[in-house]
Amino acid sequence: MDSLASLSMEVAGVATALSPACNGMHWSSSHWSSACVLCLPRQLYPVLQQHTAYIGVWHTTADTAPRGALYSFRWAQSGVDVVQLIPSKRYLTQITHKRLCTLGPAHPRYQAESIDGSKCVLRDYGISRSGTFTCSAAEAAASVAAGVASSSWTSSSSEAAGGSPGSSWGAELVRFMQSSVQRPRSSRKNRRSGGCSDGMPPPPVLHHFSRVLGSIRQPSRQHPHQLAGLWKGLYGPHGCEMLSLSYDFSGKSAHILATKLTGDPNVPAGEVTWTAAAAPLPTPWPQAEQDVVDLRPQMVAMTAATAAHMAEHEADATAAGMIAHLIQQGEPPQQQQQTDFQEQQQTAADKIVAWSSSMRARKVVGIYRGKGRVANNGYKHPKWVDGRLWAYEDGSCGFVFELSGGEHAVHHLVDLERLDADL
Repeated sequence: MDSLASLSMEVAGVATALSPACNGMHWSSSHWSSACVLCLPRQLYPVLQQHTAYIGVWHTTADTAPRGALYSFRWAQSGVDVVQLIPSKRYLTQITHKRLCTLGPAHPRYQAESIDGSKCVLRDYGISRSGTFTCSAAEAAASVAAGVASSSWTSSSSEAAGGSPGSSWGAELVRFMQSSVQRPRSSRKNRRSGGCSDGMPPPPVLHHFSRVLGSIRQPSRQHPHQLAGLWKGLYGPHGCEMLSLSYDFSGKSAHILATKLTGDPNVPAGEVTWTAAAAPLPTPWPQAEQDVVDLRPQMVAMTAATAAHMAEHEADATAAGMIAHLIQQGEPPQQQQQTDFQEQQQTAADKIVAWSSSMRARKVVGIYRGKGRVANNGYKHPKWVDGRLWAYEDGSCGFVFELSGGEHAVHHLVDLERLDADL
């Protein structure tokens, strides 16, 4: 037992070396039998390395179009947590986190496969694999022959983290038992269930992810405001959306591309929402551009007013639903419930005012001419409109869509905030 304890400590050291948030003890001794732990120091490190390939930011549009979804794959104590980033309210840029699953030997329900490092397929095998796995007859016989109890064996297969190395005596013993232990006869196919064998679990549900590539942000003389990275901002009545900003050097001149990671029915996730020249306008700026900059306080106020309207509409819908439920239950609304509801409304209003104040304090220090993409519902009749990218003194940015030209131009500002702290 002393040797097993020392091996477990070695496992913990391997896991911690890869990530401080990763607890090797949870990857090993708490979920694997003593027979498995014997092999863990050699086998756990490749498994942890394999899971390192999943760490990062991923997005998906296959099952969530047109809005899309953004996920963070991060280290956890017993595996890799797959966490979705969701705006807490549509009218706010605050992000909440919703865990989808955890990957790792202790969580057999979900299995991931990385494809060229840029794609990931996540398989959900359902509740049939939520609990611990029982070993096969051959593995049980091998464990008994090796002098260890098989009741705590929880590996999904001999290829899992605790599986014996292929050339080891343990692996040879398992192969021998596989050829010697009689397997139970498979049941006949159930024609009523579509040809699946009785007791066989359904096929896994597949989730497809694409990696969001990170960018190094180092200002240069040609590009004084390095804006590459992940951002979030309020897109009018569509609410908070998340973008990826990158530099494109494929053409005659470099451009900044803003791609939606989460979108809306007009411009869905995966589409470029705007593009701008990578080089800013020289100073002093043309008077026409300065005139637009002077309109910025009004643009911020318009965005705040839209957010307030959305909050009020949501509050009215919530109140109506609550009152209808109480009436259906035969209970009149209580004064305390009404007071709590009013306090929630005031809290939402305070948050919008605070956001508006922080946005108004931003100072424009760079202007990049560009084009913004607009479209009708269902991404019909997409077109480009004039716009400009503003770089602010605090390192953030915003894009102005010019929705109509001439004397009656309407400017719509989407101020952006970095998403780094939410990952």
